Amino acid sequence: MHKSNHQSIRMLLQQYHDGLTNSEIAERLEKDASHTRIALSKMPDVYIDRWTSRRKQWTAVWCVVVPPQNCPKPTEKPLDRTRTKPT
Repeated sequence: MHKSNHQSIRMLLQQYHDGLTNSEIAERLEKDASHTRIALSKMPDVYIDRWTSRRKQWTAVWCVVVPPQNCPKPTEKPLDRTRTKPT
């Protein structure tokens, strides 16, 4: 069984907000490009941001989704909307 590259790819892409190609990711992580390509295809939080031309071929530039902070819980008491007003 082998170690997953997902976390290392995720951390790397978070450092490069403009994104990286698969070959750039593989080079920086010192991994085989075929392994990083497979990992990218299985990661739900990465996406192709744009395409760039490299050696007369289109190459995907990958970015990672950085989720926002959770919305803070309100401090005031909620209104009870289930009660009906007397008629």
